[in-house]
Amino acid sequence: MGVSAHHLEIEWDSSGIARRIEVSTYPIEIATARDGTMHAEVSIFRNFAPWVGLQLSGQLASVEPATVDAQGERHPWLPVLDKHGAVWWIPATSWSKPNSRYLSEMHRSFGTFSVELGPYRSLVIDAVANELDRAHAQEYLDDFRDELVWLAIGKPTGALGEVGSDYSRDLVDALGEFAQAAGRVLEHPAQEIREVTALAPPSRLRPNAETFRSVMRRPGARLYPGRAAQESADVPENRYLRGLVQHCRRVAQSLARSSSRHHGHLAARSAREKARAADLLVTEQIEVDQEIFDNQLADIRRRMDAIANWAVGSVLSRSNEREYRFSVGKKYEGKGGGLFYRNLDGDSQNGGGERFQFSVAQLPEGLHELVREAQSIDKDLTLALMGKASVSSFTTAKGTEGRRATFTKVSAVRPRSPVLERRVATRLQYEREGWHRAISTKERQEYRAEANTALIRASQFDVRAQEGAMASAALDAIGSALGRQEASWDRLRVSASSTFPMGMRFVQNPIYAGALAAFHKVVILEQSTGIGGDTLEKLGRINILHASALYERWCLIKIVAVLIEDFGFVPQPDWVEHVVTFSAQASEPRDPGFTIKFTRQYPSLTAQLDVEPVLANGRRPDFRLRFKVAASASDVEANVDLTWGYRPSILGNLAEQHSGLVMDAKFRTRWKQGGLADMLRLLVDAKDYGQDGDRVFILHPAKGAVEHRTSPLVWSRDCDYGQDHPTGHAHGSIQLGADPVSAGASTMNLRRLIALELQEVFPKPEFVQINANGAGQSGREDKKAEICRSNASLCIACGKAHGSIDVTQGKTERGNAKWFYRCSDCGTASMRTPCFGCGTELHKNGLHMTYHLTIADHVANVVCPDCGANF
Repeated sequence: MGVSAHHLEIEWDSSGIARRIEVSTYPIEIATARDGTMHAEVSIFRNFAPWVGLQLSGQLASVEPATVDAQGERHPWLPVLDKHGAVWWIPATSWSKPNSRYLSEMHRSFGTFSVELGPYRSLVIDAVANELDRAHAQEYLDDFRDELVWLAIGKPTGALGEVGSDYSRDLVDALGEFAQAAGRVLEHPAQEIREVTALAPPSRLRPNAETFRSVMRRPGARLYPGRAAQESADVPENRYLRGLVQHCRRVAQSLARSSSRHHGHLAARSAREKARAADLLVTEQIEVDQEIFDNQLADIRRRMDAIANWAVGSVLSRSNEREYRFSVGKKYEGKGGGLFYRNLDGDSQNGGGERFQFSVAQLPEGLHELVREAQSIDKDLTLALMGKASVSSFTTAKGTEGRRATFTKVSAVRPRSPVLERRVATRLQYEREGWHRAISTKERQEYRAEANTALIRASQFDVRAQEGAMASAALDAIGSALGRQEASWDRLRVSASSTFPMGMRFVQNPIYAGALAAFHKVVILEQSTGIGGDTLEKLGRINILHASALYERWCLIKIVAVLIEDFGFVPQPDWVEHVVTFSAQASEPRDPGFTIKFTRQYPSLTAQLDVEPVLANGRRPDFRLRFKVAASASDVEANVDLTWGYRPSILGNLAEQHSGLVMDAKFRTRWKQGGLADMLRLLVDAKDYGQDGDRVFILHPAKGAVEHRTSPLVWSRDCDYGQDHPTGHAHGSIQLGADPVSAGASTMNLRRLIALELQEVFPKPEFVQINANGAGQSGREDKKAEICRSNASLCIACGKAHGSIDVTQGKTERGNAKWFYRCSDCGTASMRTPCFGCGTELHKNGLHMTYHLTIADHVANVVCPDCGANF
């Protein structure tokens, strides 16, 4: 390509001369279009302005880049040299003497800039404005480092996936032991006697060559230089030990920061759960969101208007036409298709209606689809059609007689929707009552149950936060002790060294041997977690200049954290090495992506997180997450009913495996009008990120980016889970940002998105009937009870596996099976039920974790994302 681009931070010495140039860790991605034009995206920040720097090589090495403005004028870029003598081209326009710096149009405005690279190549730079300051950018970097370290030193223990409970405790103990052992060495450090030159009186003088030269210069002086002995602690063993102290101090400080941040996040989650519980317990009235209500009402009107306007403009003869009035039923699945209907005027006009067991209406193409869409919202939909229909009888394969009305002409349609009429009347009532309504008894019970769950979750977070606080305090004490040792070695004028000494002191001296053994224990634990000194050094080299690339890495660690901490998955052993290598790389072109595999023993689940996978069309989204359920021997043993001896099938009843979830990180702190929707269309339609049947979602940090809100739930302003029909959760966007004020509150949006994908793969529970005498022992007249024979699902709130006693089975109004889940650990309740309209599996996860569309004034009533039916 011959072009590489980075963000640069430049301190100017004078015009054309840079005092210091800091290069961004990550290069700016440059894509090449089919016509050869190169495209890049850069960010404009609020209070710090990194430059865009180009390095040219190959055939472009002698080219002078120039920005071409709208009037066709060329503005040459400025070449500057870094400390290595490399040339960087920057879009500087003029030198500001008062500020002693260059100015650039890209620092003041956003838009598209065309850069000419010689007569045949061009680069189009899209400058995107971001309301981000340096402190906020640093927050992303600090949170990324601390989250990575915390996840690395911990391992999941039990259903809660409590990270930082095993490895971290061992590592804290090992660091404490080393601090004590190194302190004992400092009490009696090894010293050696060295010959030095010092002034002494002639009576005590031990002459050397310097003595004779001094006597010749100053005969009769009272003091002359000569040989003297001096004790020094600056020996190889002490230099090496100081290097070990420095290493362990860096590790302790890093772990202390990480545990302190994690403790803060857990404490904030606990506070949010307690506040939510308090609100739910005192709720007697709910506020109906007028905007959402009106948007949903407008959607119903739109569907009815589409039916009414279907025949507008049709040039149809009204001879031999009449009005047909009928209510619309379900789709007729038999030969010929159509819709069941019931004649509202009786059958006297058609004659012989009493001999038909059912009636089917065959509507014109186009009108049929509109009616089906509207009928999913209103089961009592009626139509008044002006047109012409031919009525015929037919017999099904089972011998049932039916009547088919085939409409050959339709000149006018008048739909009537009782649901729309009721919603209009309800709106008038809400206007009179100030858009509030009292909650029902059932809702009050649901609110109380959810409040109790929130309090249980808060207590769990408090316990984990307390553990984090204790670890942080212990690490702070260790870091302080090692810091004091550093100061003591400095006073003894002992330098640090990483070279192991050749002497025998670390073998023969028990104090030194103890310090070395304690350090080896620290190293073993570092190697087992992957956060040794090299890892911390690599993480320390990452800077904040390329915020978009940094945001992508931050999103990666948040996805990993949700899988480990919230859903109890265990990552492959070398995952930290992969993440650190990917995050610290600064190469161009981009390195190939990598995969992190996660497992969970019960229920037997695997997760595969592909980072920058290459799709069949060559496109590379940021992340692709796929789950798979496979029954294992542990599942079988866990589900064996010891009373009845039932064993679940490990092969049958597995859910159809959904392809996966593609997530692309887009760093925008604000979107222009329609910008988010345009970006989503680009990923779905142009780049075809969902080509393998995957869902496609954008991750971005901008709050309030949803322009047309349809959901009354807490996430409606920030997230779009593709809940509206007919999207069917196929694509959308969620807000995910490092906000120090909210302490990671937006991570709940990511948990909800991953839960959407995870619940998709859960197989249906298996139930069997038993009676008091045992399986197969009852007579036909005995009433049988149903128990859960096998289940493979988990609580999406705390990650604990649902046991057989946590699942109960019920029936829908149409006799289909539905299942109720209640976590025995945290009390979180959810329901899995088929849609009455199309049979799509729906999950009702309460007020906090539901991702389906819900009714504006009855948030417990979900709307099917596939057919639009609501209940």
